[in-house]
Amino acid sequence: MRITLILCLLMQFVFARAGNEQKFIVPHTESLHANHFNSNLTSWSLESMLMLYPQSGLEDDSIKVYPNPVNRKDMLNISMTDPGKKRLAFYDITGKMVKVIETERTSFSFSVQDLGTGVYILNVSAAKFQTTKKVIVK
Repeated sequence: MRITLILCLLMQFVFARAGNEQKFIVPHTESLHANHFNSNLTSWSLESMLMLYPQSGLEDDSIKVYPNPVNRKDMLNISMTDPGKKRLAFYDITGKMVKVIETERTSFSFSVQDLGTGVYILNVSAAKFQTTKKVIVK
């Protein structure tokens, strides 16, 4: 998403400097004319570009990980709204899987003493959803 926004802003800057007064449309936004946007726009603001991305991807209430950051001597608490079997996989910043937990519980705690200090990506997969969270171990 960030790369797309940066490219759109760069295109806006380049076209504005070219001195060309023609209308232009960023290629992946051509379908915006069907949505109630003004088709006379010659440039895109950051706010209009952010409107292209659904809000549901920004907030994920299906899983709560706390405390985050967590101390190595403390327990990491995870609670989920979805019942059923879940697989939690921890990856370090190099992409190596360092810990896997499989459970059917919706709320549980576990020790992170076996993880070193650093940033981890928690990938949670279940039958109805899959999500990732950043977990910091101090």
